[in-house]
Amino acid sequence: MVDIQIDYKIENNIEMYVETNDAVTGLDMSGRSIVEIDLLPLAQCKNLRFLNLTGNWLRSLNLAPLGECPSLEKLKLGSNLLSSVLLSPLSTCTNLTYLSLEINKLSRIDLRPLAQCTQLEELYLQSNRLHEVDLTPLSYNTLLRFLRLDSNEIIRLDLDSLSHCTHLQELFLENNNFENIDLSPISRCRSIEGLWLRNSGLLSVDLLPLKECSSLLWLDLSENQMSTVDISALYHCQDLESFMIDDKVPLMADDALREKKWNPAVAAMHDRVFWIGA
Repeated sequence: MVDIQIDYKIENNIEMYVETNDAVTGLDMSGRSIVEIDLLPLAQCKNLRFLNLTGNWLRSLNLAPLGECPSLEKLKLGSNLLSSVLLSPLSTCTNLTYLSLEINKLSRIDLRPLAQCTQLEELYLQSNRLHEVDLTPLSYNTLLRFLRLDSNEIIRLDLDSLSHCTHLQELFLENNNFENIDLSPISRCRSIEGLWLRNSGLLSVDLLPLKECSSLLWLDLSENQMSTVDISALYHCQDLESFMIDDKVPLMADDALREKKWNPAVAAMHDRVFWIGA
């Protein structure tokens, strides 16, 4: 066992350090007002499973040393000031299950290195400044359960890659700038429980793919600009507990479903529905 020292700086360029050893499995350095940190000594920590740098003032961060940490499972980098970050070193962290980069200043991010992280279950990118995100690499993250892209500035988003994420449980897309979004790939996410699209600039949305999502519990379409929504597909989501949509939006449904037993969330809106095909 070899002793190592992690050097870092806080505000006013004050130098600090923390001592540990190369057998360390977890390192929590959250909330220390860190403005700069040298992760190089961690390259010796082959058993490192957890690193938490949440809640600091980091504007940049070199993740290269983590490429030598094959046991890394959780990496928390949220609530910093990062405007960019290169994830390429994480391509060798094939045991990574959790990555958080929320509440930073990221305007772009390349997710391609994560294609090698086939154990990834949770990815948090909310509350950044992202305009566009290529989700293609996530087609390899078939165990992904939680994906948060909410509170960004995303205009276009292709969800096609998520059709491979059959364990997906919650997808947060609210507070973005879509005009429309194709939910077709979600039809293969049979485990999805929550879909959040509030305040996303939607002018229209086709809910038909959700017909296959029998586990859906929560759907939020509130604070959008849709002129009407066909909710026929939601009849098949019998476990739906919460369906949020503005009162002013007219709802339509297939007349053949008029006398069927709907889930409570939609049944409460029964009087608002215009029955089509009668």
